[in-house]
Amino acid sequence: MKKNHIHIYSEHDSFPNSTLENFYINYYQDVNLKNTNRLTIHQHTYYEIIWVEKGSGIHTIDFVDYHYSGPCIFLLHPRNAHKIQKDILSSGGVIKFNEHFFTNDEPASKFLLKFAVFNDIDVLPVLNLSISEAKKIKYLFEIIFAEINERQIPMTTLVLSLLKSLLLKIYQIKKESFPIDNLYNPASIRYQEFQELVEKYFKHQHTLTFYSEKLKFSTRTLNELCKKNSHKTAHQLIKDRLLLEAKRMLTYTDFSVKEIAFQLGFDDSSYFTRFFIVNTQMSPTAFRKLNS
Repeated sequence: MKKNHIHIYSEHDSFPNSTLENFYINYYQDVNLKNTNRLTIHQHTYYEIIWVEKGSGIHTIDFVDYHYSGPCIFLLHPRNAHKIQKDILSSGGVIKFNEHFFTNDEPASKFLLKFAVFNDIDVLPVLNLSISEAKKIKYLFEIIFAEINERQIPMTTLVLSLLKSLLLKIYQIKKESFPIDNLYNPASIRYQEFQELVEKYFKHQHTLTFYSEKLKFSTRTLNELCKKNSHKTAHQLIKDRLLLEAKRMLTYTDFSVKEIAFQLGFDDSSYFTRFFIVNTQMSPTAFRKLNS
């Protein structure tokens, strides 16, 4: 059996004693810098929002180093592989939840969760906060924390409503840095459909024609839609998702380059190697050695 070299934290590992199923919130205040940097690169089975009120360091997310200084927010999708290296003692809060927390909620909320705030192909994982934005985020953390900890049995619907308020505020901040149209309109819904298709088929379907036919769009219309919502072409988004998965497999599994090429839909491993070199300026083998 092929080995996965990355530790994956589950809900049971991270919030087994939470008073609310599928949801966890807490504050943190570092007291020892050595202990705070003990975790290696890892993944979660859940979504995570890390609010840094004070602190600085480097947050490595899927092979990209993000230098940060509080106040800021980290947005982590279940697939993200990440590690935080802190420079100084930090304080803030963390919220963890899985998709089941939204199971019975309306489509707009699921869209907000999966495509407006967290996703793999339109990444903006570190959000810097202004003083006024930081105050609003802190307030939302405080009222969610109070609801969870001041009641013996917290109201799921109320906590979900408060979480949606936080996600909407984060979305608003995110889009001030990366403007697109309003959250839930026909264009954004179609862009969501494209993202869903990419996530479902990217390992085996690399051509723009496949996705445009699925969406009943011309390739030109699809490209315009993607540029409007992400400032990237549809082909770039497909390529980025494919490249990210290749990097993950090279770093965290024992699959050979040939096996990875096959799993990612390349008929010939030499085509995969050429694709990887063109987009990273190094071979798959060199990338694996560099990140092992």
